[in-house]
Amino acid sequence: MCFLFQQSYTVLKEEDILHRQEDDVTRVSTVLSITRVAASILLRHYNWSVSKVHDAWFADEDAVRKSVGLLDKQVVQFSNARELTCGICFESIPCDKIISAACGHPFCNTCWSGYISTTINDGPGCLMLRCPDPSCRAAVGQDMINLLAPGGDKEKYSRYLLRSYIEDNRKTKWCPAPGCEYAIDFAAGSGSFDVSCLCSHSFCWNCAEEAHRPVDCGTVTKWILKNSAESENMNW
Repeated sequence: MCFLFQQSYTVLKEEDILHRQEDDVTRVSTVLSITRVAASILLRHYNWSVSKVHDAWFADEDAVRKSVGLLDKQVVQFSNARELTCGICFESIPCDKIISAACGHPFCNTCWSGYISTTINDGPGCLMLRCPDPSCRAAVGQDMINLLAPGGDKEKYSRYLLRSYIEDNRKTKWCPAPGCEYAIDFAAGSGSFDVSCLCSHSFCWNCAEEAHRPVDCGTVTKWILKNSAESENMNW
């Protein structure tokens, strides 16, 4: 459940964020008649803006597919052979142990798992994962992550996905209080930037410093710099 404070902002718990994220994926998937995995890839590319996804898609679907990596047909066709050569380890692997993204480039389960795990542990860039083939831009979605990533890496990927919904969206921010896991959805043009989180921390939406109305953000920034400089002088 979302908690509304005044008319300018909404405090979001984790379940609220997940619910909103799922709703947006459903909307895009339904309107564009694509899978939920593809809808999620599109939304991440367009910073979780449903309207931007729709505008871009209906303006030039082919260009969007190309830039995002949503291929509508395979680039590489499998032969009828019982074994295929993995594009990473170059071993001959039975076809039932070979997996590919929408492009069709063949890689064995073991190499896929290592590739996905390494990328996830490198950070949030894993949300824009592409086919391991250097010449290929085919997107790798959450279905492949769930199928091939170790348990702990799946959890990391899910956390990155959740956090991206807040951090990539211009209307939302995490509460800056240490240890707080709530987010704030702010309505632009509401006048006051003062926000009070459920954790009881009050801060300025615009500069993320403690609430300072009626003093403007620029003055607060100068004051903080001045205090910091004086503190360094004292330390010296």
